[in-house]
Amino acid sequence: MKLKAFSSKIFCLAITILAVNGVSGAQSDSSIWSGVFTAQQAARGAADYSTNCASCHSVDLRGNSNTPSLLGMSFMFIWEDRSLGELYTKMRDEMPSDRPGSLSTQSYEDLLAYLLQSNQFPAGEKELKASAGMLDKISITSKP
Repeated sequence: MKLKAFSSKIFCLAITILAVNGVSGAQSDSSIWSGVFTAQQAARGAADYSTNCASCHSVDLRGNSNTPSLLGMSFMFIWEDRSLGELYTKMRDEMPSDRPGSLSTQSYEDLLAYLLQSNQFPAGEKELKASAGMLDKISITSKP
């Protein structure tokens, strides 16, 4: 009888640890370096970028005198230590500048994946999703 009670306590402890550590699936890690998008998603984002963003941010993502660069140090200067949620929200609410919010949720997700890939962040096995609060838990950092 004591063994059964002990086993139950171990089981409850294990469930509690899993819940606290957030073992719930996609994007439970809070690091941009853990592969929060897929290469296929970034490829879709490249096509969306070409259609919807390149005219302002340029084909090579380097921007111009009126729009910021979306690459390297310029990108990190603006976005380091901020969350993917902030970046996603800015994109969704303000871009494209001539028709903000006009793209589908998937397009904005794919565009974000493309920006991450273009900035040398690693792809993973699960697609980036703009689920409530999930992107806010992922920090943009220059080092793993």
